[in-house]
Amino acid sequence: MARAADRMIEKLTKDIHSGALRPGDQLEEASLAARFGVSRTPVREAVRSLVDSGLLEMKSRKGAIVRVLGAKELIDLFEVAAELEGMAARLAAERLTNESAERIEAGLEMCRDAAGREDADAYGKANLAFHEAIHLASGNARLIEQLKQISVHMNPYRSMPYDIRGRLPRSVEEHAEIMTAIFETEAVRADDLMRDHMMLKGKRVPMLLQSLHET
Repeated sequence: MARAADRMIEKLTKDIHSGALRPGDQLEEASLAARFGVSRTPVREAVRSLVDSGLLEMKSRKGAIVRVLGAKELIDLFEVAAELEGMAARLAAERLTNESAERIEAGLEMCRDAAGREDADAYGKANLAFHEAIHLASGNARLIEQLKQISVHMNPYRSMPYDIRGRLPRSVEEHAEIMTAIFETEAVRADDLMRDHMMLKGKRVPMLLQSLHET
């Protein structure tokens, strides 16, 4: 039973992290039991664990849903993330290797391709690949772990601004500017650009959250 619940926790956490499950999405016990081929007991155990971790919340007459953060919570989250992401970009500029540069450039090309096709879902995955390449390039294992932990809570919201007209091409431009600063070893500029990039998204999310609450 415990192993079944653990598998569900791992998979549902990945689904929330990737955006496959979005804030406000409802998780029905029967559907989860059928999906994972288990009884409702491990489903309830997994849901309780995810509620305790803050990824899910219980709503009357709805049951478990992917937790919807309030605007203040989300701004706080993006402020912390912006500082950590900025630090990663700065360290990446100082410690860049050929392998790291190739990963970052590959991530940017994925973003360009997805934006060209106006595929927001693909862009969300490409965006994560770009940012994670910079995290790895920082060479700081503790920082990478901190970013991984905060990303679980933040990633469901990262793609929400992509619904704004023209945001995908602008995001690609911002990524290109960040990459250029890293490749030219302009560490302070890379830090500043990354923090601005993160908070630009963070400031737009509360408006989108209001629409989410109204649906």
